[in-house]
Amino acid sequence: MHKPLAGMSAAILVANGFNEIEMTTFQRAILEAGGTPHIVSVENSLVNGWRGSNWGLNHPVDKPLSNALAADYDILVIAGGERSHEKLKTTAHSKRFIGGFMAAYKPVMAVSDAVKLMADLELLQGITVSGPENVKEAATFGGAVWSEDSPVMHHNLFSGNFTEENKMELTEGFITFAHAQYHGDDEDQQAAA
Repeated sequence: MHKPLAGMSAAILVANGFNEIEMTTFQRAILEAGGTPHIVSVENSLVNGWRGSNWGLNHPVDKPLSNALAADYDILVIAGGERSHEKLKTTAHSKRFIGGFMAAYKPVMAVSDAVKLMADLELLQGITVSGPENVKEAATFGGAVWSEDSPVMHHNLFSGNFTEENKMELTEGFITFAHAQYHGDDEDQQAAA
């Protein structure tokens, strides 16, 4: 079986209240593609997901955000979840960590409303993004260019609105995109688009 992310290390950035379905879907997809997912969080030992209208499960934190460096990972996935983002945007390490991936041109996945977090952290100036309609205003106010298409790939950022209907397409698209970005394969990236 083809493992496009073999040998690659992925940081999954979350705080309490992250969208558990989105996070676990990407975590599983990264594992199946041969990558190694690591949960990075402002929480120190366990981080609690949000599933539907209730708290979900606790997940072990692999590395506290305060000690995490973009240089230690090949890929970044920012899971959705308003509660999670409210906590992440008030933590100084969030901008440093996400900004490190953007500056190094490493593949970044902003799942659903994670584009709002990136906009709040002033990391989307001039970058085309997509996501749920309710984050459009915040994204454009933060300097992003909004696209009605989903998903959208611009530079090293892959963004899109996660739904039950498109979750496989979104995760597979990101795996292809991350492989192409990491290996500098423009043809694979064009095919992913």
